[in-house]
Amino acid sequence: MEEKNHFVHGVAYGKLYLAGEYAILEDYASALITSVPKKITVFVENSNETTIFDTINKTSVGLHEENSNFTLVQQFILFLTEYTNCNKTFSLTIYNELHNDDKKYGLGSSGAVLVAIARAILSFKNVAYNDLTIFKLVALFNIKHNLSGSMGDVAASINDGITYYEKFNAEFVNNMIRQEKSVKEIINTDWDGLRIEKVYPKANLSILARWTGEAVDTKEHVKLWKKHKDNYKEEFRVFVETSNKLVKTLKENLEETDATSALSTIRKLRENLLYLESFSKIPMETKAMKNYIESHSAGKQSGSGSGDIVLGFEKNNDKYQLQLNLEKL
Repeated sequence: MEEKNHFVHGVAYGKLYLAGEYAILEDYASALITSVPKKITVFVENSNETTIFDTINKTSVGLHEENSNFTLVQQFILFLTEYTNCNKTFSLTIYNELHNDDKKYGLGSSGAVLVAIARAILSFKNVAYNDLTIFKLVALFNIKHNLSGSMGDVAASINDGITYYEKFNAEFVNNMIRQEKSVKEIINTDWDGLRIEKVYPKANLSILARWTGEAVDTKEHVKLWKKHKDNYKEEFRVFVETSNKLVKTLKENLEETDATSALSTIRKLRENLLYLESFSKIPMETKAMKNYIESHSAGKQSGSGSGDIVLGFEKNNDKYQLQLNLEKL
């Protein structure tokens, strides 16, 4: 992070799932997630008291002032104060490009906001960190506050580009929490199963990401996943195993300049998500999404499905590229 005119800033990126949706909710599962050219930037500077301002709510609150829009951020700042053992006060400003005019695009936000805040505050307090530290801090905070999920959005928001992510064993982390280990001890421990790796694509592939105009409540879809898991154990096992295999194959396709095979793998990933829909009743594609997908060489939803972002894939004559179109489909 840079410091200019007494400002320190932290950046985190919006994300889109390329592969691994739903399966990544399971321990040891894998996903490929890409950043998008939209981000969160957090500025921190010295102040006599700690205040928070963001460009979405367009209001400023104190650290202990009641405001439901800022509760999560306030709690996270207190969590970082415990971790850093430093009570230095500051003003914090959040610039959010992941929402616009009350539109929710499905590019992630809460995870990215916390990543950017952690980077800015740790830099401001001169506390050494790396990307893995930031991931663990945000993930641990979420677990402690019962904010369930894969944490894939957190892993992806750290990197500019494609991230390969393997989900850690949640019970391993929960055991450390139950043992009342300090935040520092938990952060400094290797988490069972966790892997975060940057992917460098060489395939001549264009990803055409398009906003559907329909917002999706991911939490509701995750509830359906959990509700049906016990009733369809064998089907879920097949879905997760197939997803993990295809994620690794797509990673290889992208790294090996193999656009043709990548398109084939994308089609199989879509088929697997539709297989999940067939028994779980989790809706995957609207009619408009199906039409968009079928107008490209390959395509699929990104994320929880039935809205937010849909992806089209095409071979090109140049190099890997991502195009994000936030005009309504």
